[in-house]
Amino acid sequence: MAIRRTPFEEMERMFDQMRRSMFGTWDWNAPVQSRWESLPSGDANLRVETGEDGYLVHADLPGFERDELDLTFDDGVLTLSGAHEVADETSARRRSVFEQVTIPGEVLDDEITASYRNGVLEVHLPTAEREDDDDAHRIDIE
Repeated sequence: MAIRRTPFEEMERMFDQMRRSMFGTWDWNAPVQSRWESLPSGDANLRVETGEDGYLVHADLPGFERDELDLTFDDGVLTLSGAHEVADETSARRRSVFEQVTIPGEVLDDEITASYRNGVLEVHLPTAEREDDDDAHRIDIE
């Protein structure tokens, strides 16, 4: 028996295929200066760049305010979440975002910085050797 898909499921499958062909996959064996990843799943278009001093994560989040976003780093996973609501007399709209990125290297938790300007969130995760720490660290967005 053939699997029946709705037009929306077929569109999603085609978009996933297009993303894979356009953005490729993460190559962990590539030189540090040329590794990058694009994760367009969800509302945030995430890009992770690596350099000698650590990782830089870019997230395009137009329409969100800084205080509507929450950013945490725990056990090698950077988590971004947020919600934006707009309501008037006749309608209401809600946008939300939830993205997680696993950072493969050892990151110095206390030196993570983030900034949000013109709808673009930038998170700098410096790499360093660190002792195991079970506490999640909240990151303030400037």
